[in-house]
Amino acid sequence: MSMRCLLVPTAPGIDPTHRLEAALRLGRRLEAHIGVSFLSPGPEHVLAGMASLVPLDARTVEAIEQGVRAAAAESKSALQAWCERRSVPLIARPERLDATFATWTELYGEVEPLLTLAGRVHDLVVVDRPDPNVSFTGRALDTALFSVGRPTLMVGDTVPHDLLDHVFVAWNGSLEATRLIGQSIGLLHEATRVTVVHAQTERFDEARAADLCAYLRWHGIVAEAVTLPIHDGTSVGAAILGEAERRTASLLAMGAYTHSRVREFLLGGVTRHVIEHARLPVLMAH
Repeated sequence: MSMRCLLVPTAPGIDPTHRLEAALRLGRRLEAHIGVSFLSPGPEHVLAGMASLVPLDARTVEAIEQGVRAAAAESKSALQAWCERRSVPLIARPERLDATFATWTELYGEVEPLLTLAGRVHDLVVVDRPDPNVSFTGRALDTALFSVGRPTLMVGDTVPHDLLDHVFVAWNGSLEATRLIGQSIGLLHEATRVTVVHAQTERFDEARAADLCAYLRWHGIVAEAVTLPIHDGTSVGAAILGEAERRTASLLAMGAYTHSRVREFLLGGVTRHVIEHARLPVLMAH
């Protein structure tokens, strides 16, 4: 599947610069457009949350409405400045399919349902790595992974110049990894180099990197198969990240939460480790 519509969700007080840079670098390779969606509680939602805390008079209501409008205007102004710096057209309505440009929408309500519906009419959702001090980042990642049904690109503080220079695919034959491959064929086809790594665990014989490489070849994608030994005391997540760094990967692609999220939270797991420790962008699907 080709990726032509990249969604960058943002919210009041959130700096989307790293995600915009990642979306732009992908967009120019894929001839994709960047849809920036500003997600915010509307005045009525803010009022509903405050009604039981403070008395609301006309001036309070007006101040809340002005605050919501000002937050949206500030975020849009920041996007316009970024577009000017990066020579990206910011347009109201798409005119060409063979160019990269940005669009802006404002959506008001709860983050989860808004992002779910917006994400389902895009090919990829670009989110930040969760920051415990910024609740939006965790909510956006969870919603993108568990509710949208599209691949999710998680971006940290460092964005490679070319995200598709070396795509490092962690393959275990799981349903989640299979979904990611099926939805990301177009992206993999544009990669300069693809490596498929299979961690040597107790379920090693159930899936092989060579089998996925043979499948990808049918789509014109030449990939190198790598078996990754897991030594005692080393977690699979740490081994995958270490090998990706050793091979100078620009993007890690993997299925997310093959085990339940509760199990990973209690016992630890590959996805949890990667989300917490990855220094390169991570493409995921659940």
